[in-house]
Amino acid sequence: MTRKLSIPDLVAEAWSLAQRAARPSLVLMLALIVAGGIYTFAVGPGSAIGDAAPAIAALVVFVVGIEFSLVVYRAMLETRTGDRLRLAHANLAIYVAFLFVGAFVGFFLLILPGILLKASGRVEIDAETPPDVVQAALIDMLPTAYGAVLILACVAGAAVLFYMALRLLLIGAATVATGQTLVFRTWSWTKGHALRLGLAALVTHILPFAVAVLVNWGLRNVWGDSALGAFLSGAVGMALLVPFLLGGHGLAVAALHRLHPETATTE
Repeated sequence: MTRKLSIPDLVAEAWSLAQRAARPSLVLMLALIVAGGIYTFAVGPGSAIGDAAPAIAALVVFVVGIEFSLVVYRAMLETRTGDRLRLAHANLAIYVAFLFVGAFVGFFLLILPGILLKASGRVEIDAETPPDVVQAALIDMLPTAYGAVLILACVAGAAVLFYMALRLLLIGAATVATGQTLVFRTWSWTKGHALRLGLAALVTHILPFAVAVLVNWGLRNVWGDSALGAFLSGAVGMALLVPFLLGGHGLAVAALHRLHPETATTE
């Protein structure tokens, strides 16, 4: 049976669930903020410690992020089910899927500008062409029909990845709710609902993410180049992403309640 999703109801429940999960996840939220600061320190001044520092810091962010997601999903679903290893497995499967698809999309978008520049005849591109010449030619090409093709290709590539994210939205929530690693088995549950989920995601995902990025960009010159500045930059950036994380988890659970209610049972 096809269920019609109400976008206002989805958004309202998502933020209600986010509010419910905020307090139980507070400690891990703070840990995630600290982990974000450690990561930016590791890829900046901390990289002098050793080549492995960024990778270790990224692993710390991943582990803390999985624990944060588990606590948030449990609070939203009002359940004690869920397994951190299964949730980590599900998240890694998503990353691999996006890496695989993103590699094809990215490769196409990397070679397309060169093809369009040659077709437009504006500049001769070869391996020795200076990057600033290529960049200037691309900017000059954008107002033309060739530029429109490039822009449409970029939009199409982003749309493919966004569509995938919407169709796989329920993975984390379903994995915690069932105690099983669910990845592509949830694909069919969102069939026919991508548009409405996407419109709801404008409020729960894209808006809070855009605000976080803009505020963080506005603060880019505040922290300086010191080790403390690098840490604060990452920590504040992660703190700004908390509404995006809670709202995103909330939308996943709200959608699970409607699209596969037999899975989203509570204990």
